[in-house]
Amino acid sequence: MRVYVSIDMEGVAGIATMDQVVRGGHGYPAAQRLMTAEANAAIAGAFDAGAESVLVNDSHGTMDNLIHEDLDPRARLIFGSPKLDCMAEGISEEHDVALFLGYHAAAGEPGVLAHTYSSYFTEVRLNGDIVSEAEVNALRAAAAGVPVGLVTGDDVICATIRDRLPGART
Repeated sequence: MRVYVSIDMEGVAGIATMDQVVRGGHGYPAAQRLMTAEANAAIAGAFDAGAESVLVNDSHGTMDNLIHEDLDPRARLIFGSPKLDCMAEGISEEHDVALFLGYHAAAGEPGVLAHTYSSYFTEVRLNGDIVSEAEVNALRAAAAGVPVGLVTGDDVICATIRDRLPGART
């Protein structure tokens, strides 16, 4: 089993303020530790479940938020920006499952630090429906034939995923 992980920051457990998610904010270093710990929990869980490889894509903001020296060394890491596939960089047909960690509600929806890719967008729509980053990235995963197995984040994104990606756990 080959596992792909895309991890954002706004939906990580314990993160709820702009001060935590913006580099230079007073709460940002603690948020980096929380994000890294959440990534490590998923990496450990994947290997415990039999994964032979885990690829982690740092998907928040400048995409260099994870604390590299604290990240489980069994995983490979993609970091930095720009990235052609942004939050879905690195996903390919070689992966058996995608995990989206630390995700959040879509722009225009209620939820913790809700937005879609940028605070400049008031909403993003696909076929007339408001969509979240998780849904757009799930489409990219589907294009590679990779199912989304897990999405973690606030209650709003989890409810959206249960409705729109019924095979994924939240």
